Amino acid sequence: MTNHERAGIKQERAGRTRALLIQAAGEEFARRGYAGTSLTRISRAAMATIGALTFHFPAKNELAEAVGELGCELTREAVDRAAAAAHSPAEAVAEVTRALAELLEHRPVVQAAARLSRELPLKHDWLESWVPTVRTLLAQAHRSGELPEEDDQELAGVLVACVVSNLEVSALRAHESPLGGAWGVRGRLAEVWEVLWSGIAGRRARTQPGPRTSGPAGAPAEGSDRADGPYDDPRMA
Repeated sequence: MTNHERAGIKQERAGRTRALLIQAAGEEFARRGYAGTSLTRISRAAMATIGALTFHFPAKNELAEAVGELGCELTREAVDRAAAAAHSPAEAVAEVTRALAELLEHRPVVQAAARLSRELPLKHDWLESWVPTVRTLLAQAHRSGELPEEDDQELAGVLVACVVSNLEVSALRAHESPLGGAWGVRGRLAEVWEVLWSGIAGRRARTQPGPRTSGPAGAPAEGSDRADGPYDDPRMA
């Protein structure tokens, strides 16, 4: 065997070890968060030595960045496929949330990317892997007449954020509690979006000019003005 062949085998083995470490780290970060994750536990899960781990990732934050990068890459690919397969911008928004649900349920590295983005200032922010696409789709839905009012576009963005927040929290809690998915929307996304779109349309119909009744019927109750939710993000507006 030539030196070149030996070097190639060594490089291939190192690549496999690195990939196993990232996958193991994704599972640990998803379950325990950054602070609660042990490098020793990651190395054991990947069946690698601490020396091998620190060779590839000298610092814990470098491993977190690698997990975040892979999680964001997988998310962008899935979101792009979902959006391209839809027949309209509004349908694409629903399909994107379905794709995110699949990833958050079945891909620990994506769960980890979402969680780490909350906990750390990562270079690869998980929100950036899907929020810009949703914003573009909502703008297209507005131009195509599916969301005729600009306020509808903003409201739809808030609803997407709430839905994805529920998906993320449900996925994380599934590790911790048998009731973690009790109020999850994962299995009923089609119905959820049917209700949300019809709700936006009904809201628009209710705000059309017409005979006034006594009192501001459409006014919100005292103290009910917009409160920041668990996933309130200005990039959705």
